[in-house]
Amino acid sequence: MTFRPHYHFAPPFGWMNDPNGLCQYNGVYHLFYQYHPFGVDWDDMHWGHATSTDLIRWEHKPIALRPGLDYDQDGVFSGSALVKDGVLHLYYTGNVWLDEKRETLRQVQCLATSADGNTFKKHLDNPIISGEPARGNAHVRDPKVWDQEGRYYMVLGTRDATDGKVVLYDSDDAIHWSERGVIAGETGEHGWMWECPDLFHLDGHDVLLLSPQGMEQDGDRYHNLHQCGYFVGHLDLNAPLFTHGTFTELDYGHDFYAAQTFLDERGRRILIAWNAMWERDWPEQAEGWTNQMTIPRELSLRNGRLYMTPIEEMASLRQTSQRLAGPKFEGDAFELSFDTEADFQFACFGETATFSKSGNTLELTRGHEVRRLQASGRTFRIFVDASSIEVFVNDGEFVFSSRVYPSEKRTHQLTGDVTATLHRY
Repeated sequence: MTFRPHYHFAPPFGWMNDPNGLCQYNGVYHLFYQYHPFGVDWDDMHWGHATSTDLIRWEHKPIALRPGLDYDQDGVFSGSALVKDGVLHLYYTGNVWLDEKRETLRQVQCLATSADGNTFKKHLDNPIISGEPARGNAHVRDPKVWDQEGRYYMVLGTRDATDGKVVLYDSDDAIHWSERGVIAGETGEHGWMWECPDLFHLDGHDVLLLSPQGMEQDGDRYHNLHQCGYFVGHLDLNAPLFTHGTFTELDYGHDFYAAQTFLDERGRRILIAWNAMWERDWPEQAEGWTNQMTIPRELSLRNGRLYMTPIEEMASLRQTSQRLAGPKFEGDAFELSFDTEADFQFACFGETATFSKSGNTLELTRGHEVRRLQASGRTFRIFVDASSIEVFVNDGEFVFSSRVYPSEKRTHQLTGDVTATLHRY
């Protein structure tokens, strides 16, 4: 028995967290990620690297970026990618610890480039942004860069004593940057640090995606240690200001953080997230590796809400498809799909986790941890892969993503008035 996934991306060995630098470069998809290759716990971060032609089957590549210079000696932290003049630009946060307890730090923004997508060189002008933002502090990280109407823009996550926020920078050459100011945050109710900001235009609106730390539980909401969600609104680059509506959780499961998006050559806005959560137990560490990514999801905006739909390439993994003959079946890697308005329960790997619909209540339970949402469900796609479950409701209107760690049982059971199709991977 192994917890290693069949079709989710996981590191070959060592520790992995945030996806970084997602892009398509010369027709090839690139996934970079926070990586510690020398142990199964978080430590001095590198950028791991993998490539794919379909976002499903990944080829591990040599480590792209390593810490070691005076401005990033204690970690090459999260960031993003930009393709400019045929050159792949990687923007990241360089981290330096200023005390032995790793409580005080210095964070600067840096650039590395590649002309072939395989070898990367840190820029001679690094760090390209070294000062703290006017209304932030030393915690300033995770650059997301994009080009728009002949200029380049960057958002960074930062904080003050009490509030998370996002600050905007701009540039005419993607190397020299000017601070424009805070465009969102300081709300008093969305946590004390906004990590991994991502700002993009989708279906006629602007979306600010972020991972806030320090949000308080509110009924059935915000039960993870840290959250991942978004605001829909409008970015005024001249003001500059991002005006927006309410904060919405992006995923309702136990393990989803640091989501990042990119625009592929087909014009799809694709999202991948870290399929994990901080301060958990990771049983796969006994196998020499830690954590995995979610399956890639295509985003759309409908009625003011982000929908996440499994990319169409997932169908290429289907080896067989058949009507589920009875309530019980076995398997390590599969997709279960059905439409129903009736109540049901799906028990995964024995009863390691259960997903159920009862009236207008959707619920994913793992041990004593319950993630509950009051919402109507009509269509369901459930993806199971060795040590994870991802449930897509109503074509991605609501999604639940969690890691699950079975013992010896590989048996699953679907009960209720449901006619389901089982796609084995």
